[in-house]
Amino acid sequence: MQPKSHNDWPYERIEHWPPMTYRNCAPPTSETLSDFANFLQTENSISQKKELQPWIPFCEGRCAFCYFPVNCEKQTIALYLKALKKALSFYAKSRYVQSSVFEELYVGGGSPSILSKDQIVDLLDFCRETFRLTDDCTAKFTACTSDLNEEKIRTLTASKIDQLDIGIQSFNDQFRKILMLRDSSKNAKQKLVTAKKHGQRVSIDLLYNLPLQTLDQWRDDVKQALELDVESVDCYPLELYPETMLAKKIAAGKLPPNGDDGKELEMYLEAYEIFKANGYLPTCHNRFSRIKEDFGEPSSEVVGTGAGFFMGHLGRFIYSDIEDIKEYVATVQNGELPIARLATISREQAMRKTIMRIYIRTGVDREKFKVQFGKFPEEEFPHVLRRLHQKGLIETHDGKIQLTEKGDPWRVNIAWEFFKPTGQ
Repeated sequence: MQPKSHNDWPYERIEHWPPMTYRNCAPPTSETLSDFANFLQTENSISQKKELQPWIPFCEGRCAFCYFPVNCEKQTIALYLKALKKALSFYAKSRYVQSSVFEELYVGGGSPSILSKDQIVDLLDFCRETFRLTDDCTAKFTACTSDLNEEKIRTLTASKIDQLDIGIQSFNDQFRKILMLRDSSKNAKQKLVTAKKHGQRVSIDLLYNLPLQTLDQWRDDVKQALELDVESVDCYPLELYPETMLAKKIAAGKLPPNGDDGKELEMYLEAYEIFKANGYLPTCHNRFSRIKEDFGEPSSEVVGTGAGFFMGHLGRFIYSDIEDIKEYVATVQNGELPIARLATISREQAMRKTIMRIYIRTGVDREKFKVQFGKFPEEEFPHVLRRLHQKGLIETHDGKIQLTEKGDPWRVNIAWEFFKPTGQ
């Protein structure tokens, strides 16, 4: 159990955003773009799990908490999809991607379920015809219940989508209204039931520590997810961004603020115990799951593109794309990669990124770390690992360095430990 008093916490506050993300990347220079282009023309000789991510940034409307660069102009979808396929082809024609095989296809965004049936089929067929996917490639599709009907669910199932990732956020109609979700709890739950009926694995997002939300109300959201028999749940604490409608309403006094870190921790631990008691284990960034694949090796490389796409990782390069749709389309039409941020990962950064596997709950294999970098983790990060062990936040079990239950709520703070100047 976590200490009740803030004075006994291992950190002063709970961090939400990990290090080494697209936010740390600078706009590309002609030199870095040239290096990236040259890399793409090399042969891929490393067997690492790879993921393909076409990005659909469209939504029916913007939710009150959303800080993503989503677009609600449906009339631009057809033009965007044409540009998206052209951008995907840039990568598909490269030597590196042609010599790569993908084990997962993930259609993310916004809400790709806003696409028509024909657009969904066309995009999925294009990806499978253009890239080399394994025979057992897992295919996941992001959806919103307000634009997901039974006909689309049938189409997705027939198109060999294995899992629907659905942003529920809350089953409570009071909070759905505050969050500006566009349908009722009853409708949202019916869509989950329908997806399950058609054989889909269902993963949902839930938000907690909302304005006015009590522990009992959060507990009810978690229990309703269990009653609906979903396969996994991503639990996200509300993080307010100044430009969002929700943050503006709170700033204007129209809503009370969300809870402090103490309340956030209490809610997280409540969910942790409920999920654990019902056979759902913590994995990935914020997920509780009973899906076997969620506990396997994560993808080491992600090839993707789209307006606002931010998870690109190939070789020593990480990248994100232009957020504005018109600018994205124009750049692609001009025959250029629509990259907004690009960085190369040094050997030191690669070690830090690898040790961050602790934070995504997969653990760090000591022997594999030594094979890759020539040193055991304890030799590279002696002070940090010793301190985390002493605090009881991590443990070494079966050759893997991993979080303890005590360390789990502080996993992002732990990731930042390896990026402090005194971390060596």
